[in-house]
Amino acid sequence: MSEQPSIDTLSDFDMFFYYGLNPLDLETRHDIMLNIMQPKRSLLGNRSLDAAGVKDYENTPASVNLQFKLPYDIVESISKRNQYVTNGENGTRDRRVAISQSSVRVEFDTKGNVSITVGYIPLTNFKQSEVSVPLGIGV
Repeated sequence: MSEQPSIDTLSDFDMFFYYGLNPLDLETRHDIMLNIMQPKRSLLGNRSLDAAGVKDYENTPASVNLQFKLPYDIVESISKRNQYVTNGENGTRDRRVAISQSSVRVEFDTKGNVSITVGYIPLTNFKQSEVSVPLGIGV
């Protein structure tokens, strides 16, 4: 797996302005991070695509919701994203990714903070990658 870019790099506003000019791997990680972190029904340009809404799970106890519903919401938002991104035809770059609920890991540290690691396989090169996002105020 390639080295994980920092959250600051992935959330840089230049990613929006120079979209399509950055390396495809970095833009894919950026897209996935946006889907994870955006509140539900708030994606720019198309609210029906729906984001994962991970912020809804902040400050909730480690429960079935956090272990099963959160990965489901993430996979559902990424699958909706796959329906609208370019697929490699007519000279475009293939931005689709393969993902499953078993590739989404919810990890707890000793202080009670939660981090989410989303493993995915870009359909452009089939090399396994992942995005890690800290969740919570104490991070």
